[in-house]
Amino acid sequence: MATKVGILVVHGIGEQGKFETLEEIVRDLATALNADKTLRVRIVVNEKGTGAYAACQQTWQADDRETAIIEVRDQENQVTQLAFSEVWWADLGEPVSLQTELTFWAWGLSLWSRKQYNFPTSDHHMKSPHNINGEKPKIGFFARFSFFWVSLVISLVLPVLSFLSVILRKVLGFDLRPDILVQYLGDIKLYQQGKRQGKGPLVDLGKPPRASIRRRMLTELVQMSLRNYDRWYILSHSLGTIVAFNGLMEPEADLANYLSEKLWNKWQNFSQKKAQTGLSSKEIETMFISRPAWLASNDIVARSDLFKNLYGMVTYGSPLSKFGVVWPGIVPINTDTTVFNSKFEWLNVYDPTDPVAGKTALFNFETIRDKDKNENRQQPREIAYKAEGIHLLSHVKYLNYKASRKTPLVKQLAYWLLRGRSFQPGARSFGWPTESMVKIYIAIRRFIWLVALAFIAYILSFLVPFALPDFIKEIALKIPFLDLANPLSYIILAIVIVAVTGIIMRGLKITSN
Repeated sequence: MATKVGILVVHGIGEQGKFETLEEIVRDLATALNADKTLRVRIVVNEKGTGAYAACQQTWQADDRETAIIEVRDQENQVTQLAFSEVWWADLGEPVSLQTELTFWAWGLSLWSRKQYNFPTSDHHMKSPHNINGEKPKIGFFARFSFFWVSLVISLVLPVLSFLSVILRKVLGFDLRPDILVQYLGDIKLYQQGKRQGKGPLVDLGKPPRASIRRRMLTELVQMSLRNYDRWYILSHSLGTIVAFNGLMEPEADLANYLSEKLWNKWQNFSQKKAQTGLSSKEIETMFISRPAWLASNDIVARSDLFKNLYGMVTYGSPLSKFGVVWPGIVPINTDTTVFNSKFEWLNVYDPTDPVAGKTALFNFETIRDKDKNENRQQPREIAYKAEGIHLLSHVKYLNYKASRKTPLVKQLAYWLLRGRSFQPGARSFGWPTESMVKIYIAIRRFIWLVALAFIAYILSFLVPFALPDFIKEIALKIPFLDLANPLSYIILAIVIVAVTGIIMRGLKITSN
């Protein structure tokens, strides 16, 4: 009889279509396993027998069954099925408009000046992120300077993108959208903002956008548990790691609020556990998600049952550390960590040249490893991995399979999922750097940002005088510090814009959400 292993994929920022991220991960994992000559690998996709009229291909299924399965047979004729499902939330973003673009730039250019977003909770199981000494994070000078620096570079990139989009469209017919930064980085703003701009999903009327995203995550977590796998895992990337982390930390009483009545009835047949004390009417009124009428005051989704067979979570390219500093109220930690089984591992994989990713020092917690010996396992395991040699591309290359690498991350993860043992990183090398190598890579990353600033300013000093009409050039000549042919002028102008935007937004007393 085959061993069945569930894998829940949570995508990050971007405009991914349904199943696109899942397909890419399945392809790379299967390719990595297929390179092992001791294994026989085949892929099964859950498709409908028919497609819509004039469809280009048959429709992949996203019902109670898994979307795709990698079936692996070893030399001893033992079969393991890696069954993949997906949390897809790209359609929950806000449509691009003049308003969303303006609010994005006002938000992005003023992050350096924002107040920390702390959301107090009355739930005694939840606490704010903190370091190993119990100290809560503060937005210090270095953090604010880092935000200021990134905003400075991005503010210079925008006019370059706008100019290139016009040239490429006219010359090559290639559409480089100047709003690409809004489309991608805008998802971070979407997840932390306090209210939706526009109509939004009916089911979460009046709630922040992250409510709908969390609903999909928690629904899939319950579905994974109901399938009763031998073991199951979560693979999450970029902003998807925040979504996955929130799912693992959600309080039991709140978790039940996200489910449909049909799914709740299925859960009741699976787990009959209730809270020892029911919620008061005041507690119900102040819950983040409104409590459905079919739930009693003591109805919960018991996390011990939900995560009974969860053996691990992988966060790669994760901005959790950034959220922990700027928006700690959005990523609180559930103090009840006894719900995770003894073999549970949280792997946090980061590329030191990935500006989004980092260690998760603010989210350390312990899970019970051996109850008899009273041994604990520290979570997460911090794993440095060089995903890509080119700066910035590292963020989207973590799970790419490269035959030239002896132990790429995707291969090591494939064996981890297949065998159910403790994760083993590759030997120390270019791809698996030591702590000293990590420091060198981080220094290189900062140097590249400095070079990028100078290079973009130089490009602007060439493009702007060429593209601007003569009457605007005449106006620019009257501004004392502005020389259109001098790269330093553009850096000074960007500094002024970022500084003024931050001061104005701070003065308006607009918090980080």
